[in-house]
Amino acid sequence: MKKRKKKPNRTGLYLVMTVVLLFCATLGIHSISLRATCRSLQEQKTELEAKKSDLEKEAKSIEEQKKYMQTNEYIEEMAREKFGLVYDDEIVFKAK
Repeated sequence: MKKRKKKPNRTGLYLVMTVVLLFCATLGIHSISLRATCRSLQEQKTELEAKKSDLEKEAKSIEEQKKYMQTNEYIEEMAREKFGLVYDDEIVFKAK
């Protein structure tokens, strides 16, 4: 009588393969989610950098205006516009 060959027990192999496939699927899903989050954060970073640049320009403009407002030229200009003041030797012509 011939000996029968034993069939190897492949249940363990199938179980390991299933676990590996589930792990790969989970990794793939999380990878897609992380890429979307990364893209969103990159867009947000770009927008915030643009806002920062605008605010820096505005701050510089305000600083320049502040310096100008402390000059005699500005004070004379405001005295002429707001209070109608003139120098003693000036003649003012007004259009009707």
